[in-house]
Amino acid sequence: MIEKSLKSVLPEHCIICDKEEIIKLTRDTSSNSQRIDFIVYPENIEQVKQLVLLANKINLKLYPISTGNNWGYGSCHPPKAGCILVVLEKLNQISLDEDLNLLTIGPGVTQSDLYNYFKKQNLEYMVPTTGAGPNCSIVGNALERGYGITPITDHFASVMGIEAILPNGEVYKSPLIANNMAPVLKWGIGAYLDGIFSQSNMGIVTSMTLMVEKKPTSVQMFVSYVSYGKLSKAISAISTLLSQSKGNIGGINIMNANRVSIMSDDCSLSTKKYNRESKWLIVGTIYGEKKHVKATRSLIKKNLSPITKKTIFITSKTAKFIQKLSCIVPSCFNKLKRSMFELTDLFGLFEGIPSHISLRLAYYKNRNKENVTDLDPARDQCGLLWYSPIVPMKSSEFEKYIDFVYIICSKYNIEPAITLTSLSSNAFDSTIPLIFKPYSTEELIAYDCYHELLTTGRALGFTPYRLHSAFMNKYFMSDTPHGKLTKQIKKIIDPNNIISPGRYE
Repeated sequence: MIEKSLKSVLPEHCIICDKEEIIKLTRDTSSNSQRIDFIVYPENIEQVKQLVLLANKINLKLYPISTGNNWGYGSCHPPKAGCILVVLEKLNQISLDEDLNLLTIGPGVTQSDLYNYFKKQNLEYMVPTTGAGPNCSIVGNALERGYGITPITDHFASVMGIEAILPNGEVYKSPLIANNMAPVLKWGIGAYLDGIFSQSNMGIVTSMTLMVEKKPTSVQMFVSYVSYGKLSKAISAISTLLSQSKGNIGGINIMNANRVSIMSDDCSLSTKKYNRESKWLIVGTIYGEKKHVKATRSLIKKNLSPITKKTIFITSKTAKFIQKLSCIVPSCFNKLKRSMFELTDLFGLFEGIPSHISLRLAYYKNRNKENVTDLDPARDQCGLLWYSPIVPMKSSEFEKYIDFVYIICSKYNIEPAITLTSLSSNAFDSTIPLIFKPYSTEELIAYDCYHELLTTGRALGFTPYRLHSAFMNKYFMSDTPHGKLTKQIKKIIDPNNIISPGRYE
């Protein structure tokens, strides 16, 4: 009955109902799974609209995704069983207004797609890259309020306009788009409603317009190490630096030795054990004209010199020289060659070139499956959960956060691999990957640790910036004024609860 109804609004080749094929296409980086009876691939916006109207008519539950590569957060799995997975990867349109630097794309556009588009058109724009890698959706990441370390750190902040199919089948457009204007002002006029499509289940986003940055004249990476005893001072210094630099610095990463080691291709390095007293790495990038970069370098030296022995600055020219040098290094220096390639990959990521470099950590316990050119942690049966709370950029809050993480993780004999990425001059997002062998006691331990990090962290004031789909019903704060209002809005615009039931509620 359902299959026949789906065929009335979608071509047969856009519908998958074979159970084995569905299981294959919906692998996760854990044993988490929900029953999915159908997967559909609409080819255009009209088909999405007809699918929504059908869902209302015969009470179907739809779970829209972009590419489904949401590894560590549930991948493509809905919070509740019995949904039809609506994969929007075929909505992959790209258009660019070069005069206004406004990019309009569909949810199927990946970082790699956009990079290839810019390259083919000889356009000097930067892809809003993330550590998730080339095969992940730009729209999906923005809607989950993802971030990167290119000039526009907060990716939803760059969203200037949205088009979506509402649960009643009507088309929503941001105010300026609805008036046939370019969305040059994010807010338009009247109540700001674009935000209700972010981390929600209020509709199906079919198009998004984002502000994109041109590659600046000069890009320089800076790297320094700091002892644990001086980390609190480093937090204050970074906050001051970001306030003073006024946009010339992208995101700054602070990583403990464990995090650096598990991202390495060198297995001997990644199996070493480190404690919090080991040196921490600070990595960031300067963007701008040469004079701006020179002035920003002075600010960095001024702020970081009291807490670190030396800060190294790496230019694009230096990175390219290192890459060329790596080609003539003898094979007996393979470790050095790997380090050279890792450095150039990292620099490329900062320049808006998609890379797998950060995703390699998912293979920490599954090295034999790693393929440098095509990473897919779910396909390759890697075990991964992400704990990702917001941490205020205050020394006292940082110390409280680090103490609590090490206490909880040591209880489960897990070495925390910590990164803190600046979202602004007053907030970090911290990411901690819990890596394990799926379907083993390691996974049960990782889940217990994850639960305790979430509950204890929230009690201490460290709220995740996003949630794993399997835990939304348990850890989303639905009893707050915000949660209650969200429920009321959902009831009004989706009375049949057909779009993503259980998502962030």
